[in-house]
Amino acid sequence: MENLRVRRAGFAYRRHYETFLQRYKSLCPETWPSWQGKLADGVSTLVKHLGYKPEEYKLGRSKIFIRFPKTLFATEDALETRKHSLANKLQASWKGYSQKTKYRKLRSSAVVVQAWWKGILACRRARRRREAANTIRRFIKGFIYRHNERCPENEYFLDYVRYSFLMKLRRNLPKTVLDKSWPTPPTALIEASERLRKLYMQNMVWGYCKRINPEWKHQLEQKMVASEIFKNKKDNYPQSVPKLFVGTRLNGEEINPKVLQSLGSEKMKYAVPVTKYDRKGYKARPRQLLLTSNSAVIVEEAKLKQRIDYAALKGISVSSLSDGVFVLHVPTEDKKQKGDVVLQSDHIIETLTKVAICADKVNSININQGSITFTMGQGREGIIDFTSGSELLVAKAKNGHLSVTAPRLNSR
Repeated sequence: MENLRVRRAGFAYRRHYETFLQRYKSLCPETWPSWQGKLADGVSTLVKHLGYKPEEYKLGRSKIFIRFPKTLFATEDALETRKHSLANKLQASWKGYSQKTKYRKLRSSAVVVQAWWKGILACRRARRRREAANTIRRFIKGFIYRHNERCPENEYFLDYVRYSFLMKLRRNLPKTVLDKSWPTPPTALIEASERLRKLYMQNMVWGYCKRINPEWKHQLEQKMVASEIFKNKKDNYPQSVPKLFVGTRLNGEEINPKVLQSLGSEKMKYAVPVTKYDRKGYKARPRQLLLTSNSAVIVEEAKLKQRIDYAALKGISVSSLSDGVFVLHVPTEDKKQKGDVVLQSDHIIETLTKVAICADKVNSININQGSITFTMGQGREGIIDFTSGSELLVAKAKNGHLSVTAPRLNSR
């Protein structure tokens, strides 16, 4: 009968406090995750949090009665939503726990590996330090005994010194034949260093000579002759060093064909325009000096004015100043010759080098200071006086001498 009266009052849905609280406790923060007080108090707290109105429910001694289905349905909907939220939290918590566990395992493994690797590195550092200490000890001991004969105490130091010198030598070897630099060797390697230097220079010279072409070889041979004759003896020699000697200063068109015909089968080796000074009055006259295989020929336009055989050439005189005047000395007893020949060339170093090579008179060139005496013919002698001045000037002086003023280059 009591049950019928309750149902007639409209409270058709009921639940035990324990069942209701156990099912819906997750919907209230105060009852979740567990309620520690009385069941009735927990249910009362839960329905207040859910927003039940007083007319929607009643609390009995052991049950809760709900009048409207929509109230229960709304509670069930809230529970379904809460389940999804709880599932997400559980998943997140489990994932966090599993990842944390995995991370702890990885960290412990990394710590083990790090400890093992640090131990290896420490052993290596200790071994390197020990080897470094032994090396320093052997080096110091070798330095102390460096002047003694080779022995176990100094062999490491001597080997290191030799190795260091050879490596330094390898980095600083001369690049050209003219480079005479060479690293200073230690005392124990003086003899070996000198032998290495000679071998290396011989190899460089051999390689240079192997690569050189015939034209350049001929040029160097002429330069060597010029150096032997004029170096430190004539003022304008340093200015001629960087200038290459040419094969000839006159081409075929500048030499008269009649002159070439007069030479016949003689091969012309060199030709250069010169100025000849007469024996009487020292008047300047333009001439051409031709060098053949047998003689030196002085030409005036189409005429062969004078031929001087190399065998008859007694010597060549030139001053130590920067002028281009030189004298070809010929025998006085030769009736074909009228006396020594006074010439001037703008390429004095080149011209005299060619004459010396063609006539084989390298040792017959005399470099004079002050004056040159030459034979004018018929037993008479002439004198050329050389002085320093501001500009080049060649003229007959009042005393009858040929005066040559040449600028001083201060090259010697």
